[in-house]
Amino acid sequence: MNRIAVRLDLGRQLRLAAVAKLAFVGLIAVSVFPAPQMLREAVPQGVSAVRNTSQDESGQLRFDVVSVKVDREGTGGAGDNFPKHGRWSWTRIPLSLLIGYAYHVSKTQIANIPNAFQGRDIAFDITAKVPADVTEVQFRMMLQSLLADRFKFVMHREMRDISANAIEVAKGGPKLQPAIGQCVQAQQSATSDEHRCGEVTVHGEVKDGIILSQYSGWSVSVGNLAAALSANGPVIDDTGIKGLYDIDVTVETPMTTSSDDPDVRADREFDYQRNFNAAFEKQLGLSIDLGKLKKRPVPVIVVDHVELPTPN
Repeated sequence: MNRIAVRLDLGRQLRLAAVAKLAFVGLIAVSVFPAPQMLREAVPQGVSAVRNTSQDESGQLRFDVVSVKVDREGTGGAGDNFPKHGRWSWTRIPLSLLIGYAYHVSKTQIANIPNAFQGRDIAFDITAKVPADVTEVQFRMMLQSLLADRFKFVMHREMRDISANAIEVAKGGPKLQPAIGQCVQAQQSATSDEHRCGEVTVHGEVKDGIILSQYSGWSVSVGNLAAALSANGPVIDDTGIKGLYDIDVTVETPMTTSSDDPDVRADREFDYQRNFNAAFEKQLGLSIDLGKLKKRPVPVIVVDHVELPTPN
């Protein structure tokens, strides 16, 4: 089994996964892999666009232009996890993933999605125009507005006991480097040679048959790291460590071909989990055992109401 979920975004960022199903999360540069066919850059022919200002009178952020279309060709499409060049697009995005992006939670942290929105025969094609300097927080607020406006989405939050991975202090203690402040505030737009404070990213490259995934963050907390690793399953900060740090961790993973042999897949998964944990233990003094899950109280998005999107 390939370590990389190639069906996911190869736009600005890729979701890397590992947890129990090789589905752990990171953000990886698009240059690592050949990009799949992406959504068309323009609004689809024959589909009108809904226009909004970036911010309405109430102060709620919205997309400048957005088109939403029901797609019954199956889930598993491709798109951008984050706007690129002032545009965000996704073909065949399931509702669960859209909610997950909007509220920064994993699929396991979303409850009560109606059966009519589950399965491979219901997904959505979305194309949106956004300001070129939009931040991650602003983008998520725009997605929340999209859900409320077009899907009539209503939800509430509650704590539920679900399985989660944990970040713990490794034997020998932490090796974290205190932040030196070489970053811009999260609400500001960063240039190509700047980094946003509190943001954890992963950039990857393939070299000599090895996938090098570099986890980096400036002025981040261990909680920030846990949140960045939580898209496909919750990760809890069990370290008790306070403060802000600059982190830089490289995980090395051998390139492999896919296999239908369950034993081969299990061995590769074990190897990935071992390499991942060893890298964080050696470089940060933190243990993240992907093969060990604990039942923990975790915030969950509970869907109270949702409808098929209103026409464009």
